[in-house]
Amino acid sequence: MGTNILGIGQSALAAAQMGIATAGHNISNVNTPGYSRQILLQSAAAAQNVGGSFIGQGTQVGEVRRVYNEFIAQQVNSTQSSQNYASAYLNQVQQISNLVADQSAGISPALQEFFSSIQNLATSPNGTAGSAARQAVLSNASSLVSRIQSMGARLDQVSDDVNNRISQTVTGINGYAKQIADLNDFIETAQSVSGGAAPNDLLDQRDNAVTELSKLVSVSVVNQGGKYNVFMGTGQPLVLGAKVSVLQPTSSLTDPTRLQVSYENNGSLVQINEQSITGGELGGLFAFRSNSLDVSRNSLGRVAVSIATEFNDQHKLGQDLNGQIGKDFFTISGPTSTPSGTNLSDANLAVSFSDVGALTTSDYRVQYLAGVGPAPNYYKITRVSDGNVQTSNTLPAVIDGLSLNLAATGAPPAVVPPSVNDEFLVRPTALAASSISVAITDIAKIAAAAPVTTSLPSTNLGSGKISSGVVNSTVLSTSNSANAVIGSVSVGDSFNSSTLTPPLSLTFATAPNSFAGFPVGALVSVTTGGVTSNYEVAAAAAPAATPPKVVNVPYTSGATVTYGGVSFVIKDNPTAPAAGETFTLGSALPVTSATLTYNSAGNNFTGFPANANVTVKNGNTTTSYVAGSAIPYVEGSTISFNGLSFTVSGAYVNGDVVKIAGNPTGTGDNRNATLLGGLQTKNTMASGTTSFQGAYGQFVSNVGNKAHEMEVSKSAETKLLSQALQAQQSESGVNLDEEAANLLRYQQAYQAAGKLMQIASQLFDALLALGR
Repeated sequence: MGTNILGIGQSALAAAQMGIATAGHNISNVNTPGYSRQILLQSAAAAQNVGGSFIGQGTQVGEVRRVYNEFIAQQVNSTQSSQNYASAYLNQVQQISNLVADQSAGISPALQEFFSSIQNLATSPNGTAGSAARQAVLSNASSLVSRIQSMGARLDQVSDDVNNRISQTVTGINGYAKQIADLNDFIETAQSVSGGAAPNDLLDQRDNAVTELSKLVSVSVVNQGGKYNVFMGTGQPLVLGAKVSVLQPTSSLTDPTRLQVSYENNGSLVQINEQSITGGELGGLFAFRSNSLDVSRNSLGRVAVSIATEFNDQHKLGQDLNGQIGKDFFTISGPTSTPSGTNLSDANLAVSFSDVGALTTSDYRVQYLAGVGPAPNYYKITRVSDGNVQTSNTLPAVIDGLSLNLAATGAPPAVVPPSVNDEFLVRPTALAASSISVAITDIAKIAAAAPVTTSLPSTNLGSGKISSGVVNSTVLSTSNSANAVIGSVSVGDSFNSSTLTPPLSLTFATAPNSFAGFPVGALVSVTTGGVTSNYEVAAAAAPAATPPKVVNVPYTSGATVTYGGVSFVIKDNPTAPAAGETFTLGSALPVTSATLTYNSAGNNFTGFPANANVTVKNGNTTTSYVAGSAIPYVEGSTISFNGLSFTVSGAYVNGDVVKIAGNPTGTGDNRNATLLGGLQTKNTMASGTTSFQGAYGQFVSNVGNKAHEMEVSKSAETKLLSQALQAQQSESGVNLDEEAANLLRYQQAYQAAGKLMQIASQLFDALLALGR
């Protein structure tokens, strides 16, 4: 019996010792990251049947178990990932917000000063004051350009910083992934050695590594046989047991300056779509770059492109102090297209601005894909910002103010067709802010005057009036057709004057109705009823080619024909042109002089230049007249021909004349300066809905709103994280007061067990004494 009591006391003593050790272990790790408090699990030892009664045999220690709640741990990891996502995004977007909100670095003050100097020039185009005003225009233009360039360079620096942080984050992810894989191996070994006992401290280390990893990227964990399989994004494995998928920062296939994340698969690197990487610092960096940085660079670039292009277009309709037609006032880079590194062909896209007023703040993904069934292969054009998709069977194609075409590459240059699945990244304005500059250094070359003059001689007997002439287009259209008319030419932002040097003369041919005269190799688009057909002019027809090769371009009355950045409409009036009749496009400047004579018998004007097609607009009604027609006089109507227009009014007397001529000098003329100044408030951007200042204001507002949004999100996620950590600590954390009480409890149990063993010893001694 004494032996039995001694064994009971020994088991109690051992249990108390383990309890004290467990409590001490908890206390010593109270500040260890990721540590879960441990508890000693005891149960009564199997009782012994003695004389019909079961006598207890003491206690046995089952295991030392950690207090761990998997559900709460998942909540902590999830909120940790969300909080770090918001924090990473906020830290980056605040840099842009602070930049654009800084008056000393912002664009608005410089833009206001520049246009104020233009308006000042309009009021003082001559003399000493005019020279000072012209110099102020150049100085303020340089200041505006410097501001735009500086902001563009700062955004480039932010982009470089994002790349560096992505690289550092990937290194951190790899480190934690390896740590988890090693711990998987250690835990498996420990369990096999101990017969399945849980190595609590190793489990805590592994769970803490998962928590640290979730700060960098959102992950999901699958427990398979005691091993953690860790996945990121949409299922990309990071850890499978003891195997690690090492990530690498690699350059984007379509943008070498942009880091992406890749993993190795069968010896080759596979890039992960950044849209599939969510949560954590890495997800925040990718989201910031896609949703804020890219949009900011494109927004600033769009403003720069619009300012430069719209100002240049108007400046080239003016005349400088030397009597010369205005040149480009600003220079700026155009859109860029980058082929994917996985493309099978050497093809590339030639992208140009067709209408800067229609530009968005998005990049575009262009793919050449295989057609289905009998359908031809086609181009899929995706607007990256919102996923909007347009398709085109051929190029050129026009989308959001961009003209997309195949580029000539190689030496000698030749158009290389793309292979199926080839892909291109088109960036319309991303690089524009850094490239803008002032092209003029001579104040005399500022085209403040207009290159056309209108006048009424003093010999006129009537009270007729004529407005100052305005040059609407640098391209004029003429024809010798007696049956059809060609309207005013619309000049796109991609137009190059060399396209029409010498003038383009189109000759009408019948059977079938078509036009000859486009140069071989020209790409011509014909749009009818919203449907665009593309043609390539060739020496021999090839209807099955893409686009179809034609010798002559088909004619449809009223269709819009686009070639080389110019668009025009030829229509029956009332019948189709006759074979051999010509329609010519050439330079509208310098202005061709004309003297128009009023004829009271027909209430009309005659004397327009030979072959000039004339358009008369009265209210919302526009009427076109073939060359040589007498043009009816309607008071208040606007008459247009050869790229210029003017308004006539008042009462003319038979024989009264109107004189149209070029401007002999730009001195004392502020008409074009006034039009240049008017661009400040003119809605030239976002499809005619806002001005330069308005578009920049939208950009600043969007950045500020996003920064505020992420600040609110971070605050909310930080609160949620704090609550999740509190819930975790309330269950798994070490409470020193509780552990101190446990120590006292185990101490008392230890002392009692010792006393029990002492009594058992005394009883055993007494039994031995009976036998002496």
